[in-house]
Amino acid sequence: MNTCGTDNIARNDQFKLIVEPVTTMQLVKYAGASDDYNRIHYDQAYAQDAGLGGVIAHGMLTMGFMGRAITQWAGPEARVQHMSARFTSPVRPGDSVSVACTVKSKQTEGEVIRANCEIIATVGEKAVAAGEATLEWAKVR
Repeated sequence: MNTCGTDNIARNDQFKLIVEPVTTMQLVKYAGASDDYNRIHYDQAYAQDAGLGGVIAHGMLTMGFMGRAITQWAGPEARVQHMSARFTSPVRPGDSVSVACTVKSKQTEGEVIRANCEIIATVGEKAVAAGEATLEWAKVR
C-alpha cells in the first residue's frame, strides 16, 4: 500500500489493506499483549458452549487491522486524532480481513490538513467492523 501525499487527498479517495489470515498463534500473542485471556479467544469447546460457534478473534485485533490500514496509507507524518469502530460480526482463525477506507472529507485549517475517513473491515463479503478515523498532517512549507 502506498502512502498518500497530503496534496493529493480528495473526498471519496479509497484505499485498502488485505490482512493475512488470522492464526491461533496470533490470537495467543494478542492475548498476551492485551492481557485479555477470555477463553472465547482460544478454547474451542468453551467458545462453542458460549454460543459463538467456535473461537473468535479479539475485537480490538480487528480494530488494530483497521488502524494499520489508515496509518500505512497516511504515512509517518500523519497523526491519528480519532478512531472508532463498531464490531458487527466475529473474525475467526483462518479468516482474511480486508479493510477498505474512504476519505469522507478534507479540510485545511491554518497549518493543519485534516481528513475524515470511513473504515469498513470485511471477511469475504460480510462486514465485521465499521468505523471512522480522523487524521491530521502539518502543512509542509
